[in-house]
Amino acid sequence: VLFADVANYTSFSEKLDPEEVHQVMDSCFRLLLEEVHRFEGTINQFTGDGIMALFGAPLAHEDHAQKACFAALSIQRALKNFSKQIKKQYGLDFRMRIGLNSGLVIVGTIGDDLRMDYTALGDTTNLAARVEEAAKPGQILVTENTYRIASDYFEFESIGLINFKGKTEPTEVYRLLSPGKALTRLDVSLAKGLSQFTGREAELQTLGNLFKKACNSRGQIAAIVGNVGVGKSRLVFEFRQSLPRGDYLYLEGRCLPYGSSMAYLPILDILRTLFKIKDGENRNVIYLKIKDYVSNLDFNAEKILPAIYEMFSLGIDSSDFKQIKPRDRRKRIFEAVKDLLGAVSKKITLVIVVEDLHWIDKTSEELLKYLMDWIPKNRIFLLLLHRPGYMFESKNQTFVTRIKVDDLSSVSSLKLIESILGDGEIDPELVGFILSKTGGNPLFIEEFTHTLLEDGSIVKQANRFLLEKNKSLFNIPDTIQGIIASRIDRLEDNLKRTIQMASVIGRDFVFRVLEKITGMRDEL
Repeated sequence: VLFADVANYTSFSEKLDPEEVHQVMDSCFRLLLEEVHRFEGTINQFTGDGIMALFGAPLAHEDHAQKACFAALSIQRALKNFSKQIKKQYGLDFRMRIGLNSGLVIVGTIGDDLRMDYTALGDTTNLAARVEEAAKPGQILVTENTYRIASDYFEFESIGLINFKGKTEPTEVYRLLSPGKALTRLDVSLAKGLSQFTGREAELQTLGNLFKKACNSRGQIAAIVGNVGVGKSRLVFEFRQSLPRGDYLYLEGRCLPYGSSMAYLPILDILRTLFKIKDGENRNVIYLKIKDYVSNLDFNAEKILPAIYEMFSLGIDSSDFKQIKPRDRRKRIFEAVKDLLGAVSKKITLVIVVEDLHWIDKTSEELLKYLMDWIPKNRIFLLLLHRPGYMFESKNQTFVTRIKVDDLSSVSSLKLIESILGDGEIDPELVGFILSKTGGNPLFIEEFTHTLLEDGSIVKQANRFLLEKNKSLFNIPDTIQGIIASRIDRLEDNLKRTIQMASVIGRDFVFRVLEKITGMRDEL
């Protein structure tokens, strides 16, 4: 839950005409709406001087806390220019305070026939509002709940314990500063230390064989398919670690859940790596890096440079390119990317990875399809990582290999648990309990096992790991809750409702009981 309001709004509004206040706030609300929607949030309330926004409702997201943090940072960034305009026009300061909290809420409509509001109720919402009130102008404050979920991906500063009205205990509060270095779960794992890689020997060998073909000018495409948490990115990481140094150039692009409207998003990631463009570099530096790199390749650089400049929105004037119709301009961009990658692959084998293809923007998807039939003639190995349900089709499938990454076997799951717990014998009851809750999903196994360790549910006695607490008291880690809730929310309504009713009965149930409470028979 995110709350944002204008600091010192009463003083600000007293110094302007009501019409001017309306104009300022209307522009401000449009800015807030754009930033919240960009990160898949929902504004459910507009107040006179602020908003209440929800992330993870009405549809659950597996990374709702991260999206809320990104939205909050993006709002404050956008407000800097907006505040300068207000200062210049009216001579007044305009800054906002933002508060975030994560937790369970009751979501739905409240009111009567004359007025109905969609909102979230509960202690989580109340605390988010209190945290926002405690923030200074321009600050973003979060609760410990949000910090715990998002701390691996953002930089925070501890504010300390604050006593809030209505709370019996003080609340730990943190200030959100900036995005962190970690972008993915794999980045987080690398920073903390990787667990044992197990159960993927066949998949790793397949990737190695495909790479050898690509090195011999028989380009290959590997579609790596699996549910969230099964280890698609880890498989690619281990594949890269297995390759001889210097025999390839590794390029990676990432699709984002909120990036479907951002043209060429993963392709630009790939090209930034190719041109060695760093975050924060200005347009002139980017322009020179692109020009220098392309000019050193063995082909007509002037033919493709205007198209590459256009992709990076550098605003470089090219009268010839600007006169082309938009559709033909896109074709020129596609050709430029193909020619560029082709020229590089003559010097060295390219390993190109596109992560989370299920979130790809339409333009990038069309560009990849444009390259499909061309790849087999070049030293290029393209790896496409996506979840089940997304299909990347090609007319010619002879050079496309589909690698399905499933949950781990019981034997591999045990090896993973052993690597997490360390030296010592593991009680079979503990192993069975973990596997019954995680189903062999590597991410779930890691998160759940670490949670059991942190809350003291796993104890070590006489060099033997045992389950300590009553099993009914275990909490599902926040990361797993978000993933499961997100998958359930995206099911068809009837199936979603059936699963919810079945969950009330329990993990094991008699079909007749489910049939009775749902009122369905043939549909089940």
